[in-house]
Amino acid sequence: MPVPDLTNIEPINEARVRELQEQIVGDGSLFNRLYSIFESEGPELIAELRELLPKGVHADIHEVIHKMKGSAAAMGADRIYALTTEGVIVCRSEGEFLYPEGLADLLGEEYTLYCREAKRFLS
Repeated sequence: MPVPDLTNIEPINEARVRELQEQIVGDGSLFNRLYSIFESEGPELIAELRELLPKGVHADIHEVIHKMKGSAAAMGADRIYALTTEGVIVCRSEGEFLYPEGLADLLGEEYTLYCREAKRFLS
């Protein structure tokens, strides 16, 4: 799987975050509610991906990466979205993951970066 060039992609899509902040759910914004799920779910999905990548079962890997891709799109995590989009393409074509352990590491780094940046938008 070729790793997409992330240098020109911001870790957080601020326009998307503002859209989520404007939507009120219960006592707070939709962003706050979704962020807590995103923050706790990310490490779990990455751990699951770490277990699945060496086994090479594309359908199982696809399921996890597709969940990550959907969450990333919803949260404005554009760098994670770019990585997972490439991962979905590889799974669908049953292509090869070059450096499978590196993919999980890179996604972990991107989740950490996103969550650090996103904290400034929490209210």
